[in-house]
Amino acid sequence: MSFQCPVCDSDYQQPIPETCLVCGWALQFHILTPLSLELDQKRLDWAKKTWERLQIFNSSSNKTHSFSKKRVTVADILPRLERLETQLQQATLERQHLQHLLDWILQYLEALNAQVSPGNFEQTIAQTSPLSEIGIDYSSLIELLANGDWKSADEYTWQLILYIGKRQAEKWLRVEDIEQFPCTDLNTLNWLWEYYSQGLFSLTQQWQIFYDLDGNYTQFCDQVGWRKQESWIYYDELNFTLNAPPGHLPVISWRKRACYGIGTSTPDENLSSFFCRLSTCSQR
Repeated sequence: MSFQCPVCDSDYQQPIPETCLVCGWALQFHILTPLSLELDQKRLDWAKKTWERLQIFNSSSNKTHSFSKKRVTVADILPRLERLETQLQQATLERQHLQHLLDWILQYLEALNAQVSPGNFEQTIAQTSPLSEIGIDYSSLIELLANGDWKSADEYTWQLILYIGKRQAEKWLRVEDIEQFPCTDLNTLNWLWEYYSQGLFSLTQQWQIFYDLDGNYTQFCDQVGWRKQESWIYYDELNFTLNAPPGHLPVISWRKRACYGIGTSTPDENLSSFFCRLSTCSQR
């Protein structure tokens, strides 16, 4: 079975190498995840056009300098192709997030056992308890979020998290508590924040920013507004309005100050643990 590189049209027979020997394109990634490349056709088109320009330039250089026989190599375009592969992987992650959100909504609607139209969707949410593995009533949180009382909603969310983790007396969660946090309830908390803030506040929003910054907690805090001019802010200094930066809320990894941890873990360790749990729950 033959295979043709989607960038430079080089032909290959089985076994197909991981990368094209001519242009360096990730062939295995293309074979294993064709859907990701189909969704990101613009980047593939860009790679093909870049390859064509390089060949034209190389041909022109050979005509002008007949003594030069150098051809474009993998090393010439590898940095750009590596960046392109990173962008493709990020697009795949974003698609997984959206697919998970859609699956959660469909699951929720099936639980309601009713046809919900856009006109009465919010009213239906307010009248029906969202999904919970342990029977949590989220009506109070819904009311706070719907009224835009973001500070009370954030404080109440933290109390719910402690209650669900059975750590009300201690007022902080251990790593093992986060690792065992009920997926349905974590997804519900995340979705309610995302829905009522229209995507501005949610764990998913924070997760994406954290991922884009390669897990750099300091840079993450700068971007979400938990650190200003190299000064870590206190909880009362948070911006509890829709003018806050994306991902500013909810606060689940610290309570007093953004650089102070809770219990035995640092804030970045707590945040990473929640994102790992959210990633696990997203795959269910």
